[in-house]
Amino acid sequence: MKPISILHLRDTYEIGGPGKTILETYRAINRERFQLHLGVFLRRGERDDSPFIAEARRLGMPVHRIDGFHQYDPRMIVQLNRIVRDHHIDIVHAHEVKSDVIAYLASRLRPVPIVTTLHGWIGNNLKGKAKIVLDKCVVRGFDRVIAVSKQIEQELLKAGVPRERLRLLHNAIVIEHYQRTGKRGVLQEVVGRPVDGPIIASVGRLSPEKGHSDLIEAIAMVRESGHKVSLVLIGDGPERQKLVRQIEKHGLQNVVHLPGYVQAPHRILEEVDLAVLPSHTEGLPNAALEALLMDVPVLATRVGGTPEVIIDGETGRLVEPHSPRALADGIVEFLSAPQAWKQMAAKGKERVVTHFDFEARTRKLEAIYKEVLRGLA
Repeated sequence: MKPISILHLRDTYEIGGPGKTILETYRAINRERFQLHLGVFLRRGERDDSPFIAEARRLGMPVHRIDGFHQYDPRMIVQLNRIVRDHHIDIVHAHEVKSDVIAYLASRLRPVPIVTTLHGWIGNNLKGKAKIVLDKCVVRGFDRVIAVSKQIEQELLKAGVPRERLRLLHNAIVIEHYQRTGKRGVLQEVVGRPVDGPIIASVGRLSPEKGHSDLIEAIAMVRESGHKVSLVLIGDGPERQKLVRQIEKHGLQNVVHLPGYVQAPHRILEEVDLAVLPSHTEGLPNAALEALLMDVPVLATRVGGTPEVIIDGETGRLVEPHSPRALADGIVEFLSAPQAWKQMAAKGKERVVTHFDFEARTRKLEAIYKEVLRGLA
């Protein structure tokens, strides 16, 4: 029997959460029943050696370029349909607004089943908010719409996605990849100098919706109250220079470190005392799953699907978003009772192992693919 061919579409440079999900799905999926391909959007002439593409190729995943002179070049629709035809693709699986729009338009010209996973939306400005409105309209025409959290599921229902096409499939994690080794020194190597403890870390793209500015303000408050802590912001992005200026304004150059993008941040987590997720919006954060599996307590904002992982007072602590003071109070609470927080992290780890295992998620995804094709038979 010919394997079902799935073409995943992704517009990204870094691996990130959704990208990691695609790559781990390629590793975990039943190769006898499914063949996964990756379609990547690039500007005309852009190099195709980004961390995401390089890792996909290293794993042996077939990678297909989709080139455009601008973000929504209609020629990309033609290229996508050519890939679908030439590689006998059975299902196209999109992962963000751009791939949703292009997959939808391509399927109108050359009928092919389309699936999307909604990882969350970013509305930092008017353009971003307009894209959210567009996406919620477009996905109503998909054969299956996968929400990674209950909060996203509810938003999609309100947006008019038919209940019978909607599936809840939480983000998950390959548990065996996250084992403590006892190795020290990775953090110093990445940062370029020793980092004084206690060490707080936040893993995520340096983008406004991630709330790093709030966290820097919180660290300034914590330091002013007499507590000595260091902060490591693991990631890169458009907010970097703004954050650097904020760090300099508070005189925190020796306290807050920005090592940039790190492909395996869980190795750094071995040396971290507290993970903080100060986000203004989230789908379901892989960073929380990773921290808990590495036995690191988590302080996070009450947004998106985060409360489905962090149960306040049980598996971690939650505070309201957009509040540096609430983050500072949470950090001080941790510093005052680190053992109690470690106990919450242990319960959180049990929850991740029980509810967010990647093998189980992959089997559910395989069932969705089969369901889509059965519905068209």
